[in-house]
Amino acid sequence: MNIEKLDTGRHDLQLVSELIYETDTDLFRIFLDEDRQKAIEKLQKLIVAGRNPYGHENIHVAEDENGQAVGILVAYRGDEIKFRDEAKVYMDTMNFLQFLKLTLVKPIFDRISASSIKGDDYYIGNIAVNPDVRGKGTGTFLLKQSFQIARKKNCKRMVLDVLFYNRKARAWYEKHGFTVYGEKNFKWFGLEDGTWGMECLL
Repeated sequence: MNIEKLDTGRHDLQLVSELIYETDTDLFRIFLDEDRQKAIEKLQKLIVAGRNPYGHENIHVAEDENGQAVGILVAYRGDEIKFRDEAKVYMDTMNFLQFLKLTLVKPIFDRISASSIKGDDYYIGNIAVNPDVRGKGTGTFLLKQSFQIARKKNCKRMVLDVLFYNRKARAWYEKHGFTVYGEKNFKWFGLEDGTWGMECLL
């Protein structure tokens, strides 16, 4: 297995979009589209456009020996995401209502539900594995690779968020050196949940 930066001309963008979508269906349903396929299509536009948290430059793909994508990592250094660039991408790729949701509402949602990201943090937004190969170490491979990428980017800390209901994920990250440093409870758009903020110092 090896890891490569996402190549929009070579990798299966439909599969990559689907994998990302499945990591947080409620988020994408609220901010992109209630219809699963439409939300995935819009997510794919964001991937291709770049300069946003789901941009192609922030995605790494785990490949098997045949070069097929078996998992994805979406992560970035905190100072690599610029709100002005992000807003322009939303304006260019989304309709007006979605633009307003993504530029006005989502930042508020992020403040009440997600970790505060410093410039030298490496934030892991999504790790997803193709259902056909789960249980074969792909997720662990991606996480270990993320440590290497974070060090190359001179990050001081790795940060991620885990929803309260996903205790299995929390235990998995703890097994790999992450600790809970905070938690947030929220009620939003009919959702009532919370997140653990987890960190690993480098």
